[in-house]
Amino acid sequence: MALRLQERLSGWSIALLGSLLALVLVLIPWPVGMVLASGIIFVLAVVHWPFLLPLGLILSVPLQDVLRFSLGGMAITTTQAFILLAILLGPLIVLRRQIRLFYPGIAVATTVLIAIQVLSLGFARNTLYGVATIYRWTAALLVFLLIIHLVESRRSVVVLAVGLVIAALGEVAFGILQSGLGLAPASFAIADRWYRAYGTFGQPNPFAGYLEMVGLWLAALAVWSTRLAQRLWVRYRRVRLTGFLSSGSTRRAAIAATILASALVAGATASLSGIVLSFSRGAWLGTSAGLAIFVLLVPRGLRRSALVIGAIVLAVLAAGGWNELPAAVRERMTLLVSYGRPFDVRDVQLTDANWAVVERMAHWQAAWAMFLDHPLTGVGAGNFSVHFPDYSPHPVFRIARGHAHNYYLHILAELGIPGLLAYLAIFALALLLAVRVWRTRPNEFDRALAAGAFAVTTAVMVHNLVENLHELHLSMQLFSVWALVWRAQAGWGTKREAV
Repeated sequence: MALRLQERLSGWSIALLGSLLALVLVLIPWPVGMVLASGIIFVLAVVHWPFLLPLGLILSVPLQDVLRFSLGGMAITTTQAFILLAILLGPLIVLRRQIRLFYPGIAVATTVLIAIQVLSLGFARNTLYGVATIYRWTAALLVFLLIIHLVESRRSVVVLAVGLVIAALGEVAFGILQSGLGLAPASFAIADRWYRAYGTFGQPNPFAGYLEMVGLWLAALAVWSTRLAQRLWVRYRRVRLTGFLSSGSTRRAAIAATILASALVAGATASLSGIVLSFSRGAWLGTSAGLAIFVLLVPRGLRRSALVIGAIVLAVLAAGGWNELPAAVRERMTLLVSYGRPFDVRDVQLTDANWAVVERMAHWQAAWAMFLDHPLTGVGAGNFSVHFPDYSPHPVFRIARGHAHNYYLHILAELGIPGLLAYLAIFALALLLAVRVWRTRPNEFDRALAAGAFAVTTAVMVHNLVENLHELHLSMQLFSVWALVWRAQAGWGTKREAV
């Protein structure tokens, strides 16, 4: 009787839901009605598959400025809608499923950083800018906590990886159109008829930073899935001798692993191609550092092949191949050396050729001057741009570009020494976690997650020397990579493992 009652209730629930969705679509104007209907369906899916909640948050990052809707006269981005949904649904799911609560070291260090930002508002000229900064870091912490509590299986991670492959392919395809067809501002021009790709992020640097975080992580999983497919095909050839029907399950697993490996390779390759098209020197530098770490962590055979290929490429460049590269590429790579050479911008004659270098150095020196004046408190979270006109050493550059073009100097300027120490603690804990999982976990999938996280973290740390990769909710993608490594260390919560 209980089973029959449950079946009847399920049927009535489905009928009621269908009627509700129909009313929403008919009575509420487009596109709000479609958004509400989609939200209702997503909420019901999350109740059954909780891992979809953090997955939706992560996949919303490249869509945040594309899909917007108005709510009470206020524009809401897709990411903001998912954050609100996560705040409402996350605690309810945890209570309903009686999930054990965790608060790892990365979360503690991030909380300390957020607390320092809150305290710094007492020294800020513009409190709203500080609140915006705190909101972005809190959103990253929310994603981290949701993943470690709601992602319970390796299969869920594979679903996330496939979603990121689709996101990367979409971003790069859009970037190729922008670069080749000139669908970009004139300031993004690199050569005749070629422009810097920027995807849905509005700027080439965050576009490249996002692909940096996604591509290196997908590359690690691509290596794992390729090796898995090879082993399954070897097993299939052995089991095939016992009969076609008896080897069916192995054959299907090998085909699925091959399709997954192909998708992950495509996503990683597309991400690296998008980074090249962005012409972001910081991303080139960060990706190179991440790839170097990645090569050190891959299996020995693949490592040797990568080192041989790298040696051949360097030999070709040294033998004259450098001169055969496009002039725009050579110019961008040459300027990387100029970025690392300190100079006083007041002693430089400003020209079109050195404009970008002088502007970046002016931001660095202004941030350092802010730190020297406020070493313990900083000028307040989010207030670098507010104070920039008072500290810029060059009369031409009086309006900040939003950040100091070096996040370590940026956080020193805004939060002082305590803020920098808390920030560095987050990354130190993330690196230690990745190393621990890579060295201790026997499962190759878990080791791939750790290797990808190590490479991504290294790339971000290097890229942040000339950029700020914590804008536009990019931190959500970074923290999700760390959360999955922590999940691998703690153990997966389901017995049904497909990978």
